[in-house]
Amino acid sequence: MALDLSNRPLPAGVSSPEMPLGLWGSYRAARRNVLELIPAAAYREPVIADTKRGRWIMLMDPTGIERVLRHREQDYPKSAILKRLMTPREGDNLIITEGDVWKRQRQALSTPFRPRALNVAAPIINDAARRITHTLGSTSGSVDVFPFMTEASCDVMVDLALGGRDASDRDALARAVDAYVTGLGRISLFDILGVPNWVPRPAALFDQSRKVMDDLADEIIAKRASRGPSPEPDLLDLLIEAHSEGTLDALEVRNNLLGFLFAGHETTALTLTWALYLLALHPEIQAAAREECLAVFGQDDPDMESLAQLKLVRQIIDETLRLYPPAGFLTRTVRKDDTLSGVEVKRGATVILPVYALHRHERWWKDPLYFDPTRFDPQPSDKHPRGAYLPFGDGPRICIGTSMAITEAVLILATLVRSLHFSLPEGRSPKPVMWFTLRPEGGLHLDVTQAASGHSRGSTVPKRA
Repeated sequence: MALDLSNRPLPAGVSSPEMPLGLWGSYRAARRNVLELIPAAAYREPVIADTKRGRWIMLMDPTGIERVLRHREQDYPKSAILKRLMTPREGDNLIITEGDVWKRQRQALSTPFRPRALNVAAPIINDAARRITHTLGSTSGSVDVFPFMTEASCDVMVDLALGGRDASDRDALARAVDAYVTGLGRISLFDILGVPNWVPRPAALFDQSRKVMDDLADEIIAKRASRGPSPEPDLLDLLIEAHSEGTLDALEVRNNLLGFLFAGHETTALTLTWALYLLALHPEIQAAAREECLAVFGQDDPDMESLAQLKLVRQIIDETLRLYPPAGFLTRTVRKDDTLSGVEVKRGATVILPVYALHRHERWWKDPLYFDPTRFDPQPSDKHPRGAYLPFGDGPRICIGTSMAITEAVLILATLVRSLHFSLPEGRSPKPVMWFTLRPEGGLHLDVTQAASGHSRGSTVPKRA
């Protein structure tokens, strides 16, 4: 059966200026919503460039994007703004390092993200999914689902990192990480003016969240090191072991522990939040997803074997990441003069990859503004180019936790939609706002009720023509 998109509502989006904004306009837009920096042409053209000064190029061409992220990634390091937002108070972490230092840290952090590690993660994810499903099922009326998804995802990340131990400290650490992430990402006028990173930003002078987070992490690491590892090592055990072997220094242990926590929980929480909104907007797809979950794992917990059979739920996650990518903007700096998509770029220029616009680009996607999970069928008729879909980046620097994030999102969403029904309160629609990540402004309110038990008649997995 073909999907008739003409009768479907358009998911929430943002308005775009027709032309790139000037200096002051860019600063004001970035303070409100970084997505407002993207001109309307970015949704239909492959490239937009600053032809007068050559200071920036906005790239929506998949071939050019692959050159930047995959084939010549060493010539396009992360931009100064991105490094400022992600750089710890002291030392560095996997997110911002380059070259041999990055390779060393990446190798040290690879074990928890190997495929076999996902089998260990599944019970932890299912525990969090059951708890949050029960909590949401006990609510009444309209509820902001974002804090609930944040709680579930943060529980998973902390359990994976700390193995369920250090209970007296974990809640405080989780709160500190969330406070840090919430305040992260506001672009300063200094960034627009190109002021070097070593000059403190005014807001940072009064921000104590990083120090609180660092101090709590140091306390937990010291206690764990004095006790020694457990028979089933968690992420912290592996980091401490890497330190004892000389692979990581003490600051790298702390910074990568925190990097894992704040990068992991925010991405998955937002993916789940936007997925619930899209399912509330499309009840027929929500019913089909529930039917699939009941058929695959019934009233049991989904396991890794179930994961491969939850095809529609996985497609819903993929399509959610297309419409609402948590990292809606990527930026790189040109290290060597080059040509991108026919445009000459000079050393020092900024390459802007507006992932939000790329995922809604009319050249690379059919009906790009509509929610259509079946576009991620294994063999769709209109396959998108590889470089047109970047929810986790691409190339050697692709997010190390991609498989973990997808697994977590699919398992939690499956448990939620099996048991609960989500609908939109009348007169409420979310607004996508991006500073560091793409959040719903003011939260995302949904009506939550218990789903009808058993298989629902007439709900079939939608298929494209």
